[in-house]
Amino acid sequence: MNLSDFFELRRLAWRRLRSEQDYRAFQAFQARQLIDYLKARGVVVRDRSVLDLGSGVAGYSQEFALAGARVISLDLVTPRQTHVEEMMLVQANAVAIPLSSGALDIVFCASLIEHVAGPEVVLAEIERVLKPRGYAYISFPPYYSPTGGHEFAPFHYLGERLALRLVRRRAVVPAWVYQLYNLPEQPASFAHLSDGWGLYKLTIHKFRRLLAQTQLRCRDVSTRYFPVSFIRWPLLGEILTWHAQFLVVKPPQGTSQTP
Repeated sequence: MNLSDFFELRRLAWRRLRSEQDYRAFQAFQARQLIDYLKARGVVVRDRSVLDLGSGVAGYSQEFALAGARVISLDLVTPRQTHVEEMMLVQANAVAIPLSSGALDIVFCASLIEHVAGPEVVLAEIERVLKPRGYAYISFPPYYSPTGGHEFAPFHYLGERLALRLVRRRAVVPAWVYQLYNLPEQPASFAHLSDGWGLYKLTIHKFRRLLAQTQLRCRDVSTRYFPVSFIRWPLLGEILTWHAQFLVVKPPQGTSQTP
């Protein structure tokens, strides 16, 4: 990412919570960066079947479709302002993807897996729906990073109970998000932030351990949008990696490789 792209990302990040449209523009910009990231590693989205898993307002999905992919946009809710002919909207759960095995060339899963109580189930579903030699891009903010607490950051460092008391959710989550996801105003725990998803302590170490239990092979491990990556550093990497990204491939013969 060059300097002008970095400043554009910062500008869109500041505006992203104003409306669903602004958040979609924020996602679309990131999608263009990620398409370049994938292309540099030999993964092209044009004419490929792509599943955007946990698509939210479908900004990534729209950009993949505009880049020539056949896109399935899957989330627990359906965005209200999305109109792209090349994209299919599916309302479903990531732990039970309603697609046949070996159906997809690429699975894109950004900022979803930390919201699921069983991340190993999501990984198993990603592995199942991928074709042999298919790729998956999976990214998330590690729990102990400064952004790992999501709307409760940085108070998540003080523990769940205190963070819930200190953060008035209405002050940090905009009204359109409440309407889209039907959020409870005062959740009882991080696990009950919404109907069907929450926030769980997913670390880089835990994710690598879960990934090693699958047949998926790791092609790249790095920090998203950052030239210096601390992701491989024990303990310290959990704090310094603001957003971890993994590019994995499903092997043709089911051989395994520890990431």
